[in-house]
Amino acid sequence: MKIDLRVDAKTVFDFIKERVTDYPVYVNNGPGEDDDPISQITLGFQVSQAGWVALVFDTRPDGSPDGEWQSYIEENWLEFPHWLAAVDALFDNGESIELILQNGKRRKLGEDDELAEPVGQMLKDILLQGRKERLFKQLPLAKRCSIGVEDHDGAYGWPAYDKRYKDGRPV
Repeated sequence: MKIDLRVDAKTVFDFIKERVTDYPVYVNNGPGEDDDPISQITLGFQVSQAGWVALVFDTRPDGSPDGEWQSYIEENWLEFPHWLAAVDALFDNGESIELILQNGKRRKLGEDDELAEPVGQMLKDILLQGRKERLFKQLPLAKRCSIGVEDHDGAYGWPAYDKRYKDGRPV
């Protein structure tokens, strides 16, 4: 099975741009009150038991990377069924995963390798690209707001909790 993260990265970035552009003023499918400013933007994902990415806007005044985003996955997700198909083929049939990274380098993943790490790194790079392009500036952001990536199963997370307002600043 093959996963090309260059293609998936473009799909995810387009998804984020669309979600930011369409951000609702009074209806937010995320934690917090609808009309409050955004305090946390989480790009969550899963590769082990399903394949998806979810962009969740948290408007709680004390919003933080505390896992609350996981209650809002299905309202905010983009599915990647080929991730799950590749993982299933690996563990059910012993087929390796041919992974093409964003830089074009190729890796072969076996049963001892984690897909969460390269996917998480790809998502981190996408958020940083969005910050560089000032994509999040158009959102109603709280004075203290952070962006981050979190694997549903805990295999990847960025930024470090104590550096979330420095490394994970949205603008």
